[in-house]
Amino acid sequence: MDCTSALRPPPITSTPSSPWVNWSGTQEVYARQVLRPHTLEQLQEYVRDAFQSGERLRAVATGLSFSDILQADDTLLEVTGLLGCDGAVLLPLEEQLWKPRPVYPPPAPLVRIVCGARIRHLNASLACAGLAFENLGGYDGQTMIGAISTSTHGTGVGLPPLADGVCALDLVTLDGRILHIEPSDGLTDPEKFCKFYGTSRKLVQCDRRFRAAIVSLGCMGVIYSVTMRVRSAYRLRERRTVRKWSEVQAELLGMQSPLYRARHFEVEINPYPDRRGDYSCLVTERWVAEPDIPSRPASSVVTDLQNLTFLPSSQTAIHSVMNTQPRLIPGILEFGLSGLATLVDIIDDSFVIDNLGSVNDADVVSGEYFFPVAGTGFLCCVQAILDTVARNAATGIYQSTPLALRFVNTSHAYLSMTRCEPHATIEMSMFRHQPGAIEALLSYERACMKHGGRPHWAQLHLLTGEPGWLVDNYPDFKLWHEVYRELNPRGTFDNHFTDRVIKPAAV
Repeated sequence: MDCTSALRPPPITSTPSSPWVNWSGTQEVYARQVLRPHTLEQLQEYVRDAFQSGERLRAVATGLSFSDILQADDTLLEVTGLLGCDGAVLLPLEEQLWKPRPVYPPPAPLVRIVCGARIRHLNASLACAGLAFENLGGYDGQTMIGAISTSTHGTGVGLPPLADGVCALDLVTLDGRILHIEPSDGLTDPEKFCKFYGTSRKLVQCDRRFRAAIVSLGCMGVIYSVTMRVRSAYRLRERRTVRKWSEVQAELLGMQSPLYRARHFEVEINPYPDRRGDYSCLVTERWVAEPDIPSRPASSVVTDLQNLTFLPSSQTAIHSVMNTQPRLIPGILEFGLSGLATLVDIIDDSFVIDNLGSVNDADVVSGEYFFPVAGTGFLCCVQAILDTVARNAATGIYQSTPLALRFVNTSHAYLSMTRCEPHATIEMSMFRHQPGAIEALLSYERACMKHGGRPHWAQLHLLTGEPGWLVDNYPDFKLWHEVYRELNPRGTFDNHFTDRVIKPAAV
């Protein structure tokens, strides 16, 4: 059994006199109560109480999301205290319940992750075992299960979102019961599972339920743990060069696309043109490093400069300059991109290279949109955003960060932003206290929606409740909604987000 059954401190229960505030300070949650369970049994009890009382419950962890997906009126359940024995981030795998696994080809290593586990602690635990995640996003302070539930991703057109590494999950739902959900050809032997757990847990091996629940946006229950594929530890070699957007765009349109030249490929674009009307951009490429090449960490000079830049006092000074002297913004962004270029390739552990470091301390709010790689739609939208930046500047609203362009492989999850085919992503951030920040992001959202963009569920999105939008943009929404209705019949896991986005789509 899970060692979370052992004695633990009592759950922390509070009736907030002030709001619960998310990681970035962009979402204030005025819930009736905030509960912080420390054991699986406490988690089950809280879910059961909400179900039986007819109240609504929303589970959160670090609160990285910028969107209203975090909001709750009745009960906010903060799960960061839910860990294994002695604070372990990995739970026992329960291999004794599996079907026989093939000897050749060797199956991928598996780990079982508990819902309070942050990515940085998982990285450390895996590294000690000689393992690593296949891919990661740029921030390691969030919980892995929170990232999975919103289809968070890294970058690399051959690499899917994090959710696609999951092969099983334990979901606490309805009256506190646990569903162990797997694909139809899942790991678990039904007879062994039934003999071990009896009626205390139910095994569900169903593609439909699995593909709905893995990116459930918190709407079907609380994911307590996931079993996830990992790989042997590896290093990455990273190269960052400053180029002109016209050159990069021509390559993306060409027969030999740079997307397939490297394992990872991304572009950050200064949204202000130079004197020739072109745009500078920082191109980042990564490859798996050869075993015999020695490591070469990032220069301490670059790292120290980056750390200094994102100190709160430094950000305050930069905001002041941008607000009082907006004509300097293009030059500031140009200097920032140039400072990130590398003279020699950086070679380090994969999770070190993936992590953006102190850039994550930037006091920003952002939106991100997804477009099929096939065709030129995402490039047309990049131009539409650049045009919007110019129009906004004419009215006194200035874009304060570069545009980020990344690429992600297709996902099997019904509500993943990359469902059906590989997608390009365009992310636009604004310093939170920049005048007109929300207005600017809304103008970019309009441009992206016009070009068929799907928003990242955890990023800011304000137009997604439009009638017909969800059904038109997610062809498998009806399948997802069937499972949502089965697992959430009383609306126990509904919140502002479901009221605004999910319910109108189901009418």
